[in-house]
Amino acid sequence: MSSLEASLSTLNKKLDWIIRRLDYLEAVLSESQEYPEVIHFLRSIRLGTALYGEPLKTLDRLVTAQQAISSSKQHDEISKIILQALALHGPLNISQLTREIRAERGKASRVTTRKRLHNLIQQNAVIKKGYMYQLPP
Repeated sequence: MSSLEASLSTLNKKLDWIIRRLDYLEAVLSESQEYPEVIHFLRSIRLGTALYGEPLKTLDRLVTAQQAISSSKQHDEISKIILQALALHGPLNISQLTREIRAERGKASRVTTRKRLHNLIQQNAVIKKGYMYQLPP
């Protein structure tokens, strides 16, 4: 694991811990009803903190995708587009991935997308959950 990955992982864990603590404090204060202004303040802090979570998770997926691209046996354009789309958007199905490829290259087929996904799954660069494909955690 690179230092960037370790830093992102640490930041994500700390952010999740902070959000859990804020949720706990909000629940305790909501139950007592003694300080309604503090409850509102805690909600605002939690929302502000949560705003940082998505960009961090997207950045983490981008780092994972970049490593998969650099370590992939196939360095073809379609596989790179698939990995980048999964990094930016999270889990996607074949139709959504085909649209992403089409938007990038101008043409794409579901058959080619499925073949590339199968290769990426064999290389452990992508995992399949139901009908959705995503980067490994």
